[in-house]
This record gives sequence, structure tokens and C-alpha cells, in this order.
Amino acid sequence: MNMIVMPNNATDATMLGAAQALREGDFERSIAMLERQALGSLDAGPCASAADALSLLALAHFQLQQYAEAERHYGLALQAAPTAPQAADWRAMRAIAQGNATAEVHVHVPDLSYFGRATLLAPPVVPAGALPVPPPPAGPLGRLRRIRRWVGEVLGAVGTFVVALVTQVYGHLAGYRNAVWTNWYHRPQFKAILTLAYMREQLNARNLGTSYPPGRLVAFQKPGQTPPAGVTHFRTADGSWNDLANPKAGAAGTRFLRNVDLAAIRPEVGEQLLTPNPREISRQLLSRPVDAQGTPEMQEVPFLNLLSASWIQFMNNDWINHGEIYFTDTIAVPLPEDDPARLRYWQTKMFVGRSQRDPTRSDGVEAAVQSTINEVTHWWDGSQLYGSDQATQDLLRSHVSGKLRLQADGRLPLDAKGVEETGFKRNWWVGIAMLTTLFVREHNAICDELHAAYPDWDDQRLFNVARLINAAVMAKIHTLEWTPSILPNPALDAAL
Repeated sequence: MNMIVMPNNATDATMLGAAQALREGDFERSIAMLERQALGSLDAGPCASAADALSLLALAHFQLQQYAEAERHYGLALQAAPTAPQAADWRAMRAIAQGNATAEVHVHVPDLSYFGRATLLAPPVVPAGALPVPPPPAGPLGRLRRIRRWVGEVLGAVGTFVVALVTQVYGHLAGYRNAVWTNWYHRPQFKAILTLAYMREQLNARNLGTSYPPGRLVAFQKPGQTPPAGVTHFRTADGSWNDLANPKAGAAGTRFLRNVDLAAIRPEVGEQLLTPNPREISRQLLSRPVDAQGTPEMQEVPFLNLLSASWIQFMNNDWINHGEIYFTDTIAVPLPEDDPARLRYWQTKMFVGRSQRDPTRSDGVEAAVQSTINEVTHWWDGSQLYGSDQATQDLLRSHVSGKLRLQADGRLPLDAKGVEETGFKRNWWVGIAMLTTLFVREHNAICDELHAAYPDWDDQRLFNVARLINAAVMAKIHTLEWTPSILPNPALDAAL
């Protein structure tokens, strides 16, 4: 690890001071002290003291996310003392710095931005022409079709009533009004399905509630707003107007819902927040065992591969995100004495940025102590592809035949930073890039099919109908294919 042996000479104080500055997180001061020391020692020729100073200098640059400089100084340290006891760790850190520099992990994607009160409280705006004109009402049905529809509606109503009644009766008799529900899979298949159905009904009815004060609409909107044309049939860019009486319900930039009484929300603070220590929990639950050579081992799941993790992250990118963290308002998590990060990074604490505060809170009327904002639409609407605001959606569209923009080789277009352009850019990696590209191409394929079937449809109608279909395809895959794959249980498969 980044251990040094302090020489017993005049440079001792400088090295100790620089090391202390590193531990305190004052990386700029450490660099200023070490640059003079490292260059002076190096001028005298390769030696252990020069290597120690260079390795500390490299670590200070690493902590400041100056990865190219960190890589360079680790290389100089290895040149100065290639056989030093710490050389293996310097090589590992140089490789990490090189990878981070190549990947440009220090570049913010997307650009830093934070929620603003005025924007979040503004009424939803659907630009003129952003949505197609709703289709005209269907013409009158013939007698036979009217009879068939009436019979179908009656049978549907009766069937719904019977299934709901059986589900409720079974749920009450099985004792699931107040009991823990985790043993449904021990029951025979039919009973397990009824149990799942009852759980679903209870969760739909009681689990989530508004995070806004009683009697107030989402985002403190004024009641009685007139719905824009098209919102009854098509999705808006920001997720607004899915509820015509509550226009910003589920829209991007509104609060996450809650599943407890608002007055009961009391976030942990101080020592209680860090008990047990999150870092210790992480090491216990997420650390991989190592083999005799010290190589981490991965325990495979026989019925899954990495696509399952890619998929759920792809779905989460559509549903939830707290937005950018704070970089100056952090939670200091103490590192245990045996934590390897203490040796490698010379830190006694790790710092986790806090989630953004909700700037729309109304003092004096809020029952909850805090609330948080969702950066994306709350709906299952493919916002990770189409964006959660009108400007992003307009940027991603080709405005020809309803399609989204792609490069000539079928890959996503790149922005000025060389990053793929899509509706959600955070936490990007090859798994997300693959699925995003796949479903952008699926959108365009749907547009081709729609155009062939309805050649008179314009770009706007093709885009919006294709979006509805594409989102439905993703919902179908998640419900009927992904969920039974990670929970391979016959009752769950049949129930879904």
C-alpha cells in the first residue's frame, strides 16, 4: 500500500507535514509541499526518499481526480525505486489512474445541475404541436357489434367482481391483513397466486401516498388547469397530465411518494445515521472472497447472467433518480481500523455526498421533516430513451418519420464530450449502452411498421404512437420475462 518510511534527516518535517495534509483532505497543500520535496530528492538521483515523495504526490493528485498527473508520478516513483516494498501497490494505483484518465471519470455526465424552486413549481407546459391531435371518435357500431361489446363488458365486470371477491375473502381468511407476507411461495400454486393477488391489491390501495400537504395538488399546482390537446391519448415529455385533475402527478421534478405517514418521517442524524457503519456493512455483504493468489472470486448464479443487472438498471433509469449529489455537503463515514482503504488512500473517513434537498417545501404546512425530488418521470414511459423534458426529447428526435437519431452505423449519436446522447446519461456503462441502443433501434423499427400500415401519418403521430408501443414492449419484458427469470417460481410465473 502507499506506506512510506520517513528518512531521519531535514526532509522529515516536510514529508510528515505533507502526509498529515493528505490525511486531513487538504490535497492542494500536500501537493505544494511534495512538489518541492519530490523534485529535490529526484535531482539527487533515484532513491527511496524520492520514490516516497513521488508516491504521496501521485496520491494527492489522484484524490483531486487529476488522474493523468497521478499516473505520471506513480511512474516516476517506480523509476526511482523499482524494487521498493510498495512497488506492487504503486503499479496497481498507476493502472487505476490510467484507466480513470482514459475513461475521463472526472468529467461530469451530464453537466452539473441542481433543482430550482421556480422551475419545479411552474405549471406544466406542452408546446403547441408537441402532441398529435387525438383521433376522432369511432363511428357508430352496428347492432351485432353493440351486442358483442355489451356482453363482453358484462362478462368482464362479473369476472372482475368474482376474482376480486375471491381474492379478498382468501386474503382475510389466510390471515394476511397484518401478517408478514414473505411465505407465499410455500403455499400450493393456486393459493400462492391468490396470496400474490391479495398482496398486490393491498399494496395498490395502501402502500404509496402523496408527499405533499393534505389538500394540495402535486407541485402545489393550482386546481382547474385546462388540459392541453393530445394529453388524453399521448405522453408528454415530462410526464405531466397523466392525471387530468392533478397535472403534475408523476411528472419529472416532483416529489417521491411515501409509504408511511408523513408525520412519522424522521430521518436519522448524527451517530444513529452511521450505526451500524455503512462501510462495514458494504465490506461484509459486497466483498468477494479471494483465492490463494489473492484474486477475487465471483459466485455465479446458474440461471442468470449480467443482462439481468443491466436490465433492472435500465428500468430504474426510467423510473427514479434523485439528481446530482452535493459535493460540498457530505456525510463523513469513518473507516474501520482494518479497512484497506486507510492504507491505500491515506484517509480515515470516506465522504458521501448528500442527496439534493427539496426546494419546493412550504414552511409551516409540511408534516414530513424532509422530502426528495425525482429527476425523471415517475411513469413507465421510456423516459430513459426519450428524456424527461421537452428540450431533451426534441434533441434526440430526427424529426423525420417519427424516428430517433442514430449514427449511420446504428449506434447512438455522441455529444460534444463524446458521450452517447439519450434520455438518461447517469451511471453509464456498456450494459446500459447496449440496451439503450437496442430500444432506440426498436423505436425506429416500430416507426417503419407504422408508416407501412398508415402512410398518411406525419412525423409527430408516428413518434408518439411508437413511444407508446415501445414502452409497452419494455413493460411486457420486465413483467413476463425478467421478473420470472430472477424469481423462478411457478406460482409467480403463472400469476404474472
